[in-house]
Amino acid sequence: MSRHRLFYIVCRLVIPLWLLAGAVVKLSERNPKLLPPPVLNVVQFVDGWFVASGVASLDLSMRLIVLGEFALVAVMLCMPRFARLVAIATLSLFCVILLSVITPAFLDKGLEGAWKGSCGCFGSGGPNPVIMLAIDLVLLLLAILSKRRVWAHADLPRSFGMPSAIALTLVGAAIAFAIPARGEITIVAPIPDPPSVDPPLVNPQDPPVNPVVVATLPAPWPAMPATAQPYYIPDFASWRGTRLDSQELARLTTPAPPPSINTGTWFVMLYREDCDHCHELLQTYFSGPLATPTLTISIPDTDPAASLEMPCGECQLRTLVKGPDYVLTTPVLLRVVDGVITDIVTDPEDRAAVERCIAR
Repeated sequence: MSRHRLFYIVCRLVIPLWLLAGAVVKLSERNPKLLPPPVLNVVQFVDGWFVASGVASLDLSMRLIVLGEFALVAVMLCMPRFARLVAIATLSLFCVILLSVITPAFLDKGLEGAWKGSCGCFGSGGPNPVIMLAIDLVLLLLAILSKRRVWAHADLPRSFGMPSAIALTLVGAAIAFAIPARGEITIVAPIPDPPSVDPPLVNPQDPPVNPVVVATLPAPWPAMPATAQPYYIPDFASWRGTRLDSQELARLTTPAPPPSINTGTWFVMLYREDCDHCHELLQTYFSGPLATPTLTISIPDTDPAASLEMPCGECQLRTLVKGPDYVLTTPVLLRVVDGVITDIVTDPEDRAAVERCIAR
């Protein structure tokens, strides 16, 4: 096959369709949790820069990413002069992003870690990062080897192609922003809260033994909200100094934490059942008899077949309600004193921070 024909097959057909398919899947799912971590970090970094913040900012960023991919497709389809350059630049960026995802996982867990999960390029059911990198590298190599045939009337396609590319981009913008945002999720019949395992400090029916000093019951845990956001991206740094029960994410815990969570010192840990770092942290610091009561809150977005055995036999186990997408990296360890979050650790590799949190 000639390099000229390779150009039209690869840069004008295969790569644009490949990019278009990924954009359509992202738009249909609108799940930020599936974005590659480097891209998600950028999205979170620019949160609040524009008119939107929080969930609205995340939704806007997702649509702008899809619109950008639509624009690249339009250029490759309508402007042959720039098709090869855009294809090479786009695939090179994709390869860099995928390498930044694969490398830490490979260094941590070897090929098994790098092979695990989906890169998010084609939604939750897409290929894992290693396969995606291999495909993108092959397409990048073919784009580099291709060569556009320069015709004598080359200026005509350029003058005609730019308006077409702009028109297609506008169509893409209409599609990207016309699809309604994911609405709030109605929480249907949450699991009833079990009776508290904490004995009441005072029976209201009995007269106090000492009429001067009367113990009070801990503040009850707030009721679960009737609706939930489509996704949650908690800013844990802002949680310090706030009450645990003031955070909407924490109020999605089911069954509700025991009332004594608002009395004394507790450790609260958000984890995933298939998370190696979570398992290691629990095994190292919470596997024996617990001097401090500990509550673990499982995030229900894991594969049950990959679940690891819970090493903490004395932890009180809870989970978040199913439905929303929880966009956060686990584990997250909280120290809670009288219901107020006093310390937060989001990096399990920082053993000094973990031990300071536990020892305080």
